[in-house]
Amino acid sequence: MAQVVVIGNIALDETLAVEAFPAPGASIAGSAISQSVGGKGANQAIVLARALAGVATVRLVAAIGPDPRGQVLAAGVSDEPLDAQLTRRDSPTDFSVILRDRNRENTIVTTQDCARAMTPTEAVAALGALGAGDALVLQGNLRPETSLAALAEAGRRGIWRILNPSPVEGCNDAMLAECDLLCVNEGEAEHFGGVARLSQGRVLVRTLGPKGAEVWRDGTLQLAVPGNPVAALDPTGAGDCFLAALVAAMIRHGRRQPEAGDVGLASWAAGICVSRLGTQGAFPSVAEFAAAFATEGVGAPRGSALPR
Repeated sequence: MAQVVVIGNIALDETLAVEAFPAPGASIAGSAISQSVGGKGANQAIVLARALAGVATVRLVAAIGPDPRGQVLAAGVSDEPLDAQLTRRDSPTDFSVILRDRNRENTIVTTQDCARAMTPTEAVAALGALGAGDALVLQGNLRPETSLAALAEAGRRGIWRILNPSPVEGCNDAMLAECDLLCVNEGEAEHFGGVARLSQGRVLVRTLGPKGAEVWRDGTLQLAVPGNPVAALDPTGAGDCFLAALVAAMIRHGRRQPEAGDVGLASWAAGICVSRLGTQGAFPSVAEFAAAFATEGVGAPRGSALPR
């Protein structure tokens, strides 16, 4: 059975509804919407585990602090079909404050103290016995030198390397050069020099909001899959859901070049996510993923709103 390791962050998402985002110096009122497991690493691991239940094992390697938030996160992932390896740090547990305005747009601030405490040695050790046929998923929440050490070691072992360079400040050109599949939104693609540059020597998937998604390789557009608008309630975690569902579909089909069905299923999963409130509870369930994969080619979902 294939193994997938996600090395990244886990954070407690605390979402507040506001009429409008505050101006500098302003004090505004808000109302609590939800509190749930979040963080890009945890989000992607949870979706991968649900989508690959019974097909591949998924392990999340992340860090929490010795505080109530850490306890909530540990309990929150305990019922997920994944192996959560949460190391304890002396730093406060990472958390996100998410403001959602009346137009259902989000502004997110995430702490990274625990995530950035991981060392290159620890990240390499987290690969365990992984080898060819297994996968490593990374984001931009670790220190760049830590992510780079894991990517380089994975490359030496023939492990499939997937990178979502978000937040962009946690990524650099050396990391981009060490990945096999790169998943970006429009802003991230522009930040790193455009899709033609980024897709040299690797597969690149660029999400385009409700317009769909594109697959590029070696500077050439390989595939464009349109999206279908959905009634969006909360975009939190949609990009993570898309990437994880895409990778899961590719693993299920034994390929490393995404096809239209893989992108369409990822689009469907992201559409489910944005149509529900919260993060962990908004992702498609194990049963929903199983049904979607079971009906591929005979009426399976093939489009939805994609995260920008």
